[in-house]
Amino acid sequence: MNYRNSFVKIYLRTTALLFLAGIFFSNAILQISTGLFLPFIVYVTIKKARENRLKAIEILIILLFLSGVLSIYVSPVPFLAFKNIIRHCILLTLIPLLYITDNDDIISIDIIGKCISIFALITASYGIVRYFDGAERAFGFFAGYYTLASVLAFGLPITFAYIFYSTSYWKHLTIISTIFQFTALWLTFTRSALLGIIIGSIIVIMFLLFQGNISKLARTKIIIASIAFVSVFIILLFTNADTRLNPIKIFSSHDISSGRFGIYTDAYNTIRTDFQSNWENILIGHGLNSRIILFPGSQFTSWESEYVESLMTQGLIGLLLVILIYIQFFKNLLTLLMRLKNSQNRIFSFGLAISGISFGIISFFSSQLLGQNSSAYFVVLYSLILLIDKVSKKYDMNTGIN
Repeated sequence: MNYRNSFVKIYLRTTALLFLAGIFFSNAILQISTGLFLPFIVYVTIKKARENRLKAIEILIILLFLSGVLSIYVSPVPFLAFKNIIRHCILLTLIPLLYITDNDDIISIDIIGKCISIFALITASYGIVRYFDGAERAFGFFAGYYTLASVLAFGLPITFAYIFYSTSYWKHLTIISTIFQFTALWLTFTRSALLGIIIGSIIVIMFLLFQGNISKLARTKIIIASIAFVSVFIILLFTNADTRLNPIKIFSSHDISSGRFGIYTDAYNTIRTDFQSNWENILIGHGLNSRIILFPGSQFTSWESEYVESLMTQGLIGLLLVILIYIQFFKNLLTLLMRLKNSQNRIFSFGLAISGISFGIISFFSSQLLGQNSSAYFVVLYSLILLIDKVSKKYDMNTGIN
């Protein structure tokens, strides 16, 4: 496959744009773009494997996919388990997206920043409209409020960082997008997403104070804006009447876990039984969609935690691979933050850091890498990390920085 071929280039660019749009607007678009990527997933994987050029992250997600396929064979209902394989296919799109990042010079931080700012503004605005139209919580083009919260926890930090890239009317539009996303995120009243943004922002603020390596003016602006966002979130939390959100009132709620304690109890009892008679389930899991298969009467369709989900569906093998993928992600992110010397690239990497930390925080309360939409956030985040690394290396070469 020659990327200089105009058909290949247009095909991959269009599919990548569809993939990014699907994150904000439609599962159907996301699945269609994943299907369009599949031939290139196979081709690039085989080509890189023959040349011994597969990245560590690519090997890990391939193994996670194969672990998911293997778990289908031990599932009590293989047909139902197989229906969930699309989630792992979405994660595999990292392979062609990294290929595009390596070979297409038109793919830039500026273009990605503009797309995310616009797409997030549209879905946030729709969520706000739905809330004031009578919905109990804001939700966008997807059926659940949680999906909107999750996508905004991904998009908001990147949009905020893009403010420092944009000029003219784009800067004003990006600021508006940031405000709308902030508002819509709050109106979802989703604790894990709010907690992720707050913790991510605090960590980046601390990093800026001691390892900023950007202009004093830009650092001051980022710190002030970040502190303002975090302060507003915290004030809203402590003044909210909802016992699930208010840290002071949270223990007055009859179930602060929102049903998760019951789910984790089910998982514990299942694992205890497995230790007695089903050791293959400990290693391989109970198959994809295991929550629905094992507890069909439950109102929850997942195990409400990345780590419980991977253990129950794909066993210890799946859990280990998920942990290794997170380690690889944060290792690359930290290396990028420590290495960057260009101020603009460093600012954008801080936005990725907040988004990535938020992604990691949410993983304790929901499926992320194994989720249908959220796995796509991870793909984009990782691709952006490598894109910034590529751009910064070119900058260093052009400026003679060692």
